[in-house]
Amino acid sequence: MTLETLIQLARSRTPADRSRIRLATAALGLSGALLLGALRITRLGSGDLSKTVYSNYVAESGLRSGLIAILVILAVLTAGLAVQALRLGTAARERRLAALRLAGASGKQVRQLSATDAALAGLAGGVLAGPVYLVLSLLLGVLPRMARVLPGAELLDLLIWVPVVVMTTAAGALVGGLLHRDQLLVPRAEQPAEQPRTGLIAGPVMIVLGLATVRWLGYVASTALIVGLALLFLSLTPVWIRAIGRRLSRSGDPANLLTGVRLVTDSRPAGRMATLLACCGFLVGTMANGALGVLNTVDEFGDRFFYVTGFALAAVGLLLVALTAMAALVVGAADQLVDQRRQLACLTALGVDARFLRRVIRRQLTATAAPALALGLFLGSLLGLARMIGSPADPFQLSTLLTAAGLTIAGWLLGLLGGVTAGFLLRNQLRDALDPENLRAA
Repeated sequence: MTLETLIQLARSRTPADRSRIRLATAALGLSGALLLGALRITRLGSGDLSKTVYSNYVAESGLRSGLIAILVILAVLTAGLAVQALRLGTAARERRLAALRLAGASGKQVRQLSATDAALAGLAGGVLAGPVYLVLSLLLGVLPRMARVLPGAELLDLLIWVPVVVMTTAAGALVGGLLHRDQLLVPRAEQPAEQPRTGLIAGPVMIVLGLATVRWLGYVASTALIVGLALLFLSLTPVWIRAIGRRLSRSGDPANLLTGVRLVTDSRPAGRMATLLACCGFLVGTMANGALGVLNTVDEFGDRFFYVTGFALAAVGLLLVALTAMAALVVGAADQLVDQRRQLACLTALGVDARFLRRVIRRQLTATAAPALALGLFLGSLLGLARMIGSPADPFQLSTLLTAAGLTIAGWLLGLLGGVTAGFLLRNQLRDALDPENLRAA
């Protein structure tokens, strides 16, 4: 199969496919821009630079290596968003590739089509990386000196841009090949009624031990505390998701009824993503608490801005992880729509339209994401960074309580926004799921 034929067959031909490629392209473009930023800072050398020109994070050689590592990690996390975007509509795409195989295409050719589809997104993302980096550097250039963590672009960056385009294209092709399945997904097995109780026992024990020994064991105890919280969240999230689902399934509202059934059916995968969201919310809450402590204790404005910038970089990374988890929830909902397309098409005869189903999807994702983010942000901001690293624990102050309340509300609103955004992103999949053509015999 020639390259021209591969490109023609791999081109997006439906609105759902075009939305998927646009999302992946945007994520890979941002990932490539962050990688360009890391390479730009690497070219500054290993010695100290003038702090009157560059941010302290760029000027000091010790901090510069850490900033490069942070930018690379952020680039990887952003690429994770691209992976989730490419997964969107995987089941429908695999059925189309399976039809090509039935028409005579070999398994190797089908895998090449899947890789080419993602490679085109990677190529477009790599081309977009240069302008994105230029815009980011210009935007950060108008901020105070401490926040200018991306140096301005140079002509030499044009030469470095080419390898970045090659890397994003190769990464897209690799992801496309890995996401391809030779066989379609089998029906999901029934979930066991009993949930593992290891996290319910080990989680609280590790939390108590971490808080009790953090003054002597330092970061070892802090790690035990975070792992204990993760285990506890992992055990509790499926429980509360099923509880919410059962309560909604007893509602007289048809939208709540369908939402409850979908939550109970898909509680395990949704619980894992809710655990990740809760952990990210917890860490973002601790960073916000630490930034508030710095603003209250550090006198000089320059030092304040130095610490706050560091906390902000860490929070951005955690928010990218949370966005990846939200994208995974959207992917799961999209695959549910494909797997249940015959049942959903039957609802068309009862007057169900895409607006109704969008409301169901929005409530399904909101019931999963909003409580997890709100709880994580509340616990993180209330516990605080000082208590996690063993500093003397002061009584809760009014500013801490107000921050915890504000972040909890913000987390809930972010979960609601995620549900609304998911409904918008899945509008084409929703329309396809309700198509009466799905009732035709395969």
